Amino acid sequence: MYPIAYAVAEAENYATWTWFLELLAVDLGIENSNDYVLITDRQNGLIDGVGDMFPNSKHRHCLKHMHANFILAGHRGLVMKQHMVAVARSTTIPWFQAEMKKLQDLSGSAFDWLSRLDPMQWCRSHFRTHLKCDILLNNMCEAFNKSILDARDKPIITLLERIRYYIMFFMATRREAIEKWAHDVAPRVFATLEKL
Repeated sequence: MYPIAYAVAEAENYATWTWFLELLAVDLGIENSNDYVLITDRQNGLIDGVGDMFPNSKHRHCLKHMHANFILAGHRGLVMKQHMVAVARSTTIPWFQAEMKKLQDLSGSAFDWLSRLDPMQWCRSHFRTHLKCDILLNNMCEAFNKSILDARDKPIITLLERIRYYIMFFMATRREAIEKWAHDVAPRVFATLEKL
């Protein structure tokens, strides 16, 4: 995985997100978004922008960002996080219901908070299987944002040059690593398949 698009905008709002998503749709030739999964944080303007620009796609929310909101709502601690993650990782509806029951027994208010969210946007048990994507986190985006943190306060040309350099370096190092693979899939994936 690697970044395919980025933009510099004055603010993150509906107008800038729809502008970016329109350009993305044109660049990728997306006419029907039915086969796409978009994983985002719950940023204002982004949810509506994705819904308007890619109405047929599946829009999911990053579990890391959801957990940050879970904490802000007062549900702190490792035990609470583990229960939330267990619910998100459940792969069947009965398993989901059992994990939600455990959370309800632990904290009724945490259960109520999580129940208000659409599980199709954050829980594997509710993901449609034809899309073959069970990712719960957008870690690559978080790593990318962290890597360009120092460049954000630079003049625009310097900022863009540093981002371009980072992406080129990122792709080159990934390409070198892939050339060392002994099989057609990543070593950890191959080891898991062999184990199964």
